[in-house]
Amino acid sequence: MMFRTALPLATVAALGLAAAPASAGFYSGEQLLEICTAKRSTPDYLEKTYECVAYITGAVDAFNTTREVNKLKSCIPGKVTVGQLREVTVDYLLANAKERDGSASTLVFAATRKAWPCPKGKAKSRR
Repeated sequence: MMFRTALPLATVAALGLAAAPASAGFYSGEQLLEICTAKRSTPDYLEKTYECVAYITGAVDAFNTTREVNKLKSCIPGKVTVGQLREVTVDYLLANAKERDGSASTLVFAATRKAWPCPKGKAKSRR
């Protein structure tokens, strides 16, 4: 009797532990572009606008934290606004349609690196 109960449970457990393909990120570039280009006339415009800038600024903060941990300076100027980060990201996503199925955070990184490239040899260390 116990074997009959244990076998289906073991099967379910094994299936639950099977590796499933994981997404490379929370959003794809396509999803981020959709959120960031919401029309003002839509009822969820404000929500999507906040979601867009929150995602982009969170991604940029994560990049800058990684650089800081590695004793590197951020290459994004300190006076850059959230609006500029959004604009650079949207422009990059629009110009690179073939990449939009990739991770949104990777594309935010690519957009900011293109807009504000690190000077060679100067961003290596804070020392």
